[in-house]
Amino acid sequence: MSLQPLQVPGGPELLILLVILLLAFGLVGRWVYRDAKSRGSDWAWQWGVGIGLLFLFGLVPGLLGLLIYVTIRDEVGEAA
Repeated sequence: MSLQPLQVPGGPELLILLVILLLAFGLVGRWVYRDAKSRGSDWAWQWGVGIGLLFLFGLVPGLLGLLIYVTIRDEVGEAA
């Protein structure tokens, strides 16, 4: 019986890719926050953090959340 190696394939390249993705998701969340704040939303930080977290859960949930925000963002500032 031989032991299986426990190394994760990818090494530093995978780490660099993950850091780049985290930065991109953070920038999208920041953009949503700044956009909501400029439109006068009282929920700007919740929108920004929520969209950023959705991207951390996956690309599809993040894109769906961003699509929902872009669709209703004109109404976001009016709710206040």
